[in-house]
Amino acid sequence: MRHAAAAFSVILILAFTGCSGFSPVSDTTPSGRNTTFSGSIPCADCRSQALTVTLFRDHTFRLKRVYSGLRSGGSKTVYDLGRWSRKGSRLVLDNGERWPLQFRFVSGSEIRLLDQRGNEIVSQLDYSLRKTPFVDMLPGPMPLRGGFRYMADAYTFSECKTGKTYPLVFERPDGTVESKYLALRPAPGKPLMATLKGRFVMRRPEKGASAREHVIVRSFGRFWPGATCEGSLKPAVSLAGTYWKLLSVTGFSGSFDKGRRVPHIVLSSSGGSLKGFTGCNSLMGAYAGGKATISFSKLTTTRMACPGKSGDVECVFLDALGKTASWKITGKTLEMFDRRHRLLMRLKAK
Repeated sequence: MRHAAAAFSVILILAFTGCSGFSPVSDTTPSGRNTTFSGSIPCADCRSQALTVTLFRDHTFRLKRVYSGLRSGGSKTVYDLGRWSRKGSRLVLDNGERWPLQFRFVSGSEIRLLDQRGNEIVSQLDYSLRKTPFVDMLPGPMPLRGGFRYMADAYTFSECKTGKTYPLVFERPDGTVESKYLALRPAPGKPLMATLKGRFVMRRPEKGASAREHVIVRSFGRFWPGATCEGSLKPAVSLAGTYWKLLSVTGFSGSFDKGRRVPHIVLSSSGGSLKGFTGCNSLMGAYAGGKATISFSKLTTTRMACPGKSGDVECVFLDALGKTASWKITGKTLEMFDRRHRLLMRLKAK
């Protein structure tokens, strides 16, 4: 009987405390709905850190950190977002970084911050966040990265960290974004990686439709041709310092002779100079540009006579360089466009 009673007592203890030594919590947000936890936790480089986390029922999250009394002076607000998951008693907030933010469910109304590896923080200080009586949607504004798409007179944005797609609305309309997308997109209707600063707002996409979240663009960053959510924002090869061999150029429909030097350019990584070959003569000059723009100037060549095909290639190649206004890299292919975003030439990294 004593053994039976002892066994029964163990069962009761496990039933009330769970295997982790605290009350079990369901494998969803505590309320089954969107839930916000908030609190003030210790900060190494500031007086205090106000941390707010909202868990959405679709397993995405947003958070806001407000650092007050920074050693450098003043305060700072930082937003982030991503996807959350439940791993046993732990809440894991994955924002794509190496070390996800982790908490332990103390109860349905309290979570406690863990260290980078998911272990308890041994301290007398309060590292807990507590459920608020209201849901804070944490709209931002915040930096966002994702696939930008323009189709049927509408913009959409597939945000990388959450995997969710939102209608996109510009706070201040900017026609240059649309024209750049049309010039740089990999194919009609295909998404192009972009960075921007935006906020989330509930709107009705049309009269009578259900309200849904939209991304309102506060400021547009840039397009990243060839980049993906899974990879870095750097293309496979860089514009400068790469040997670019001509594949095709507007005004020349022939093929390049095998065994002969093909027209090419190499842009210096510093100094804004270029060297190359026109198909007949050596080429020198200068270039200037930004994240997606470029222009060539002071183009000079050696004076060798260029009869036949080599002369034709040289003329159209130099003409295309003189008209170039923008560029994009997809994989190892470089495309250059004029001011009206018409394709001038295609080159390949050697």
